[in-house]
Amino acid sequence: MKSIDYAISRGAKVLSNSWGGKGDDGTNGALKDAVARAGAAGVLFVAAAGNDGTNNDTDATFPASYNLENMVVVAATNETDGLAFFSNTGSKSVAVGAPGTNVYSTVPGNKYAKLSGTSMACPHVAGEAALLWAQFPNADFKEIKRRIMDSGDALPALAGKTITGKRINVEHALN
Repeated sequence: MKSIDYAISRGAKVLSNSWGGKGDDGTNGALKDAVARAGAAGVLFVAAAGNDGTNNDTDATFPASYNLENMVVVAATNETDGLAFFSNTGSKSVAVGAPGTNVYSTVPGNKYAKLSGTSMACPHVAGEAALLWAQFPNADFKEIKRRIMDSGDALPALAGKTITGKRINVEHALN
């Protein structure tokens, strides 16, 4: 919670949250309150959906399952625009999909590796939000979230598995 409050105090507009799990039964009011404070400060909270291959609507993962207006929860897609086998879903709780398998990333030891997970997908959406705010500096988080959710490409693999049934498309969001 301190990290969220710190980011708010420093003027952050978007937070990329590639963490979470099943350990919180939804009663962790302090965490939910911190995410809500971020929303009150105009911050978009992007969260990884989780890697259990479960439905967050019926088997909650936190913070992804908090139902807060300032959240965009991200599932992982694979190289063929399918749903990654490990990705959590939720037609009421997971907003969009983004590339999350074999993503080239930095690793310890000053090296690179291909990694997979919703933690690889989440930063794609946070980066999209940052680009959108650069293009539309007077937008609020609601407008940025709307652009992210409206501009994606519909994928059969995400239909009924996410709110939008779409994988992000940054070019469309910017235009």
